[in-house]
Order: sequence, then structure tokens, then C-alpha cells
Amino acid sequence: RGKGEDGQAKTREAKLGCVFTQTTVDEDGKPVRNEGSTSYVGAIEEAEGFGHRIYREALRRGLPRAETVCVIGDGAPWIWNIADEHFHGATQIIDLYHAREHYWNVARALFANDAGKMKRWTGKRRKELDDGKVESVIRAIKKLKPSTEDGKEICEKEAGYFGKNRERMRYAEFRRWGLFVGSGVLEAGCRTVIGQRLKQSGMHWTVKGANSIIALRSLLLSNRWEDFWEHRACA
Repeated sequence: RGKGEDGQAKTREAKLGCVFTQTTVDEDGKPVRNEGSTSYVGAIEEAEGFGHRIYREALRRGLPRAETVCVIGDGAPWIWNIADEHFHGATQIIDLYHAREHYWNVARALFANDAGKMKRWTGKRRKELDDGKVESVIRAIKKLKPSTEDGKEICEKEAGYFGKNRERMRYAEFRRWGLFVGSGVLEAGCRTVIGQRLKQSGMHWTVKGANSIIALRSLLLSNRWEDFWEHRACA
């Protein structure tokens, strides 16, 4: 809770993106991120500004030379708007673990009182989604008969989510291509770039101050700290 009369915490959304390269897979065919290849950019800003920011970083990292370009994110529409505008033609992939949360939303709403049924239903959906059979997940949701209006609304919403993003969830195909299907590197970045320096108990920031810290943290964790200060010394 915030300290104001309405009790609302005054929060802002910090956007963070990362760029990394991948050229190999391991002996099991799983993709391997190139060591030391991850760089971060971020700020508290609107999606339009962030789109230009992440695109500039991709260009700096050699985007035009990439054989394959992928954009991995959650289901937020603004992410895919950026992908369409700045990374046209890139393979778009919704983080698998985020996608799983959406059939779990349905399960929790309809099977909260039957743990066994919930486990069986979600287990089947997991297998279908891992295989990239998004249409099977959609059919399974539409076959349910919710007894409440809230349940109906959740089923409609999540069936629509899977339908809208089906081509971003062909996970079996993505794996055959040797691509990542999860955004774990970015989740880790949210903790190290943002969380450890901006979200501790009692911290209060102006937008300008927070953006300065995000920029410095991004440079440090992108192994560009010395380059930045060398450039500042020459300015």
C-alpha cells in the first residue's frame, strides 16, 4: 500500500530488453546462448520510445548480419507491435512458461475444488502446447462448460489469447530449428538490472533518477562500463 489517502502505491513500469546471440546447440539439441553475448537496454518510457531503443541496440550488435532474427516475449500486444515495426520478418515466440500460465488460469477458475481433475487437465494441455498443437488447447478450453459468468469470461478470454498467438506458439517446430522458447535470460535481467537496484524496500525514485540508474546498470551488466566512461572522458 502507498502512503497517500487512497492507499495506492505510486508505481511505474520499467521496460527492459536484451539482445544476445546463439550459434550452437548442445548434444541434446538445446540452444546455447553465446557466452558474454547478452546486452541490456531499459527505461521507464512509452512503448514507442522503447521500440527505438531496443532496435538501436540490435543494430549496434549486428542485426543486419544475423542469419535468423527472433523476438521472444510474453503476450503483451505492445511487444509484438515493436516486433512488427522494427524487426519485420523476425520469428516471434511467446515465452513457453508464460503461455502455460494461460491454460492454468482456466484450470484454477474451473477446477479449483478438484485437484486431481486440475492436474489431469493441465497435464494434457502441457503436452499439447509443448508439441505446438495450439488448436487442441483451444478446443479443450471451448469444450468446457463453466457454471459461472466469471468462468465463461475467463474461458473466452484465454481461448482468444491462444487463438490470437497461435503462430507464436509452434514450440515443437521452434525446437527443431534449434531456437529458444523461453525468456529466462530476460527474467534474470529484470532481477539484476531492475530489481536489485530499484525495487528494494524503502526506495523512492524520480523517473530521471531511475532511468539514469537503469542505464548504468545496463552498461555494467552488458560489459560496456569501461567503454562508457572512456567515451565520457573524451566528450
